[in-house]
Amino acid sequence: MSNDCDVPVAGAGCGGICAAVQAARQGARVLLVERAAQVGGTGIHAPVALVCKFQRRDTYEPINRGLHQEFFPQAYAWRGEFTDEDLLPTYDHEDLARRYAAALAAAPGLEVRTACAVVGVDLEPHPDGRRIAAVRLADGSRVRCSVAVDGTADGHLSAMAGADFHLGRDSDGAMQAATLTFALRGFDGARLRNPAITTWGGFRSLNQELDALRRSERGDQADHDRFGTGCFAYPDGRTLLFNANHVTGVDPTRPETVARGLAEARVLVERSVELIRRHPAFAPASLAFVSPWLGVREGRRIVGDHILSADECLGEARCEDAVAAGAYDIDIHDPDGGPAHMQRIPNTQYYHIPYRSLRPVGIANLLLASRCLSGDFTAHSSYRVMSTISAVGQAAGCAAALAIVCGGETRAVDPAWIRHALVAAGQWAEGSCRPAPMAIGLAAQPSSALQAVVDRSGS
Repeated sequence: MSNDCDVPVAGAGCGGICAAVQAARQGARVLLVERAAQVGGTGIHAPVALVCKFQRRDTYEPINRGLHQEFFPQAYAWRGEFTDEDLLPTYDHEDLARRYAAALAAAPGLEVRTACAVVGVDLEPHPDGRRIAAVRLADGSRVRCSVAVDGTADGHLSAMAGADFHLGRDSDGAMQAATLTFALRGFDGARLRNPAITTWGGFRSLNQELDALRRSERGDQADHDRFGTGCFAYPDGRTLLFNANHVTGVDPTRPETVARGLAEARVLVERSVELIRRHPAFAPASLAFVSPWLGVREGRRIVGDHILSADECLGEARCEDAVAAGAYDIDIHDPDGGPAHMQRIPNTQYYHIPYRSLRPVGIANLLLASRCLSGDFTAHSSYRVMSTISAVGQAAGCAAALAIVCGGETRAVDPAWIRHALVAAGQWAEGSCRPAPMAIGLAAQPSSALQAVVDRSGS
C-alpha cells in the first residue's frame, strides 16, 4: 500500500501535534502518525499538571504564544511571578486532550493515524548526504513525502534515517531519573494550613507540610531522594497531581529498562499514597489515577547543524536564525538518584533556539520537533518541557510547509520567512521577518472548533 503526503510527522506528543497543526494550517498535506492508541504524548499519558515558565523576566512578556496559548489558555493569566497570591499555571490533562483533538480535527488536509508506528524509511542520495524519499508504517503503508518531521520524544525517525545522536550525560551516558505521576481526589482542604492550593502560596505551604511528614517517616537519605511528595493542584483545586518519585537506569531506547522502571515506580506510588494518607487532610482521599506511562525525561538528542549548549542557555543566547525560545530553568533530575539540580536562566531569563538545531546533520529534508532537537545534556534539561517544545514543534511545522516550495530543502528556508509565518499565526518571534517569495496558504487564527472547546472550558 502506497500513498503520498507533503509532510509526515512521526509522534503525536506536544511537539508533533504543534508541527502537524501548523504545517496543515499553512496548506500542507500532513500525515500525523502515533504508535500509541491516543495522541497527546507525555502531557496526556504521564501528566505533570504544571505549565513550566514561558515568560521573560524583564517585561514578563510571554516568549511563546501561538499554539501553546491555544492549548494552555489558562496559563496566560500568570505573569511569571511567584508571589503567594498568584495562581499556579496548571492544566487538566483531560481538557488538554480535548483541545488537541479539536485542533487536529479542524486542521485542513491533516490525517491522523494512531496505533501505527513509523517502522522504517527509504533514503536516497543527496548533496547534503541523503534525503528521506518515503516513510514506512506498521500498517504496511509506504508514504512518499517532500519533508519529514520527527516529533518523537526520543528521535526514533531520525535514528531510522541514520542520524547521529547522543544519549545521556557525557561522562557515562546515564540519563535523568524518570517519574510515575499519580493523582488524588476527595481530600479535605480545610485541614491544610493554607487551603488555597491553586496559588503559589498554597502550593508552597502544602508541599512543606507533606515534606515534613515524609521527613518524619523516612530517615534514609537515599530513600528520601527517590520517594517524594511534591504535588500541584489542577485548576479546579479538586485534584492533586503528584510528581514525586525517582527511578534511575531508564533508557527509552531499551524498552526493557522502561518496563523495569515502571514496575519499580508503581511500588513507590503505593508507598507514597500510604504515607500521604497519614496527613489528616488526606485520610479520606482516593486515588484518582496512576499514569499509564512512565514519565521519561530524556532519550536521543539528535546531532544537528548546531548543538545548543548549556552556556548558551545560561548566557541568554540571541541567534540570527532564532525560531523559538525557552525560559524554563536548567532542571536535572539526577541520573544517580540524588536530589534534582535547578539553575535559573539569569537576567531576562530566556534564550533563543536556532533553526540550525532543528536540522539533523546530513539529512536534507528532515526537521526535529520534539525534545530530540540538537542540544547538550544540560541544555536539554531546560528545553525538554512542553512550554518550550510546543514552540519548537510549531516552528518545525512552519519550516516544513515553507520547505515544500523549496523542493523539500530545509536549508533553503530563510529563518526570517519562518518568523514571518509564525507571527502571522499569532506566535511570538524575535528577529527580522520577511514573507517567503512563494508560500502555500496560511491560516493565522485558531480554528473555530478549537475556540469552542476553549470557550466551553471557561478558560
